[in-house]
Amino acid sequence: MKTMHKILLLTLALLALPNAQGQAAETDPLTLDDMRTLADVFNQVRKHYVDEVAEQALLQAAIEGMLQELDPWSDFMDAEQFRQFRDSSEGRYVGIGVRTDVRKQRIFIESVTPESPAEESGVQPGDLLLAVDGQAVRGRRLDDSLNALLGEPGSTVLLRLQSPGQQAREVKVKRDFLAVSSVFRKLVDGDIGAFLISHFTRHTHEELRDGLAALQASLGRPLGGVIFDLRGNPGGVIESAVQIADGFLDQGLIVYTRSRYEPTQIEIAAQPGQWTDDLPLVILVDGRTASAAEVLGGALQDHARATIIGDRTFGKGSIQSVLALRNGSGLKLTTARYFTPSGRVIQDRGIEPDLILPRAPDNDQADPSPEPEPGIEAAIRRIRELTSGS
Repeated sequence: MKTMHKILLLTLALLALPNAQGQAAETDPLTLDDMRTLADVFNQVRKHYVDEVAEQALLQAAIEGMLQELDPWSDFMDAEQFRQFRDSSEGRYVGIGVRTDVRKQRIFIESVTPESPAEESGVQPGDLLLAVDGQAVRGRRLDDSLNALLGEPGSTVLLRLQSPGQQAREVKVKRDFLAVSSVFRKLVDGDIGAFLISHFTRHTHEELRDGLAALQASLGRPLGGVIFDLRGNPGGVIESAVQIADGFLDQGLIVYTRSRYEPTQIEIAAQPGQWTDDLPLVILVDGRTASAAEVLGGALQDHARATIIGDRTFGKGSIQSVLALRNGSGLKLTTARYFTPSGRVIQDRGIEPDLILPRAPDNDQADPSPEPEPGIEAAIRRIRELTSGS
């Protein structure tokens, strides 16, 4: 009955829960009958459902169900998932060294990190993931299959993979600590710095700033322009995106939010000084560019500091606060919506590019080809137009 007591305490807490401003909720407050109903439903399921279900599993299902009713981004993380999440935010994790892409409820290997356990075991970009440790991906929650790739360093995971046109094969991969770079750089067209930003960690702005300095040092003279490739970038730590926007602005608002949760009530303005002395900047985006990446693109577009090229972005304009719970678990909860400096709404609308260029099919963003592809070519042309004054 210990879990029943937890259910009762949870409902009592909800009855007394103030909102973020410390005022009692005024709309549809829970009643004592509501509390009894919740406890009754829990008890009937526990005793009479056709299969026996552990009480802890029922309690977690109740929590997850509550969050799923809110939006797709709020989530409950047990202690292990919470630890992995924090590691990822810091730019490191235990895994096998792959980047995945979900298409039509199937998981594909989008890229393989060089010198990673996955590369050493023969995992290939384009592989379809069929099963993890004997459990088929089909019919299982996609998050469960993706989380199963993670684990303790030194442990192994058995993958069933299928390359295009080939028979399925099984590959055993040993997990290890992996440093996660989020910025990949190269020179294009002689003197233009192209930076693929795959996601935002707490250190992405430092990686980018160091990368700019490194390219200029190798060139021996100032860069002719800068390209940010944010295609496929799902977002991440918004503070890093804001720091990058600040690095390309001298003044003005970068982003602001609307929130009932005080820590996410923000209004951030740029500070004087730029990293690149007003060099022309082009940002490449597509329909998978989301969240913090949209904040960066929207801020620089509103200030006419960058030209946005590509397709309309995803439209995830909300902030998830990560709240630690007492038992070591964590809650990822949507607590704010953010807006561009001009007041544009990002949520469900995205960022409209200045120049439409739909994402090319099967474009491997994590390993750009030596020859410029259409997006990079369009960005180079735009930079040359800006520098020539046309």
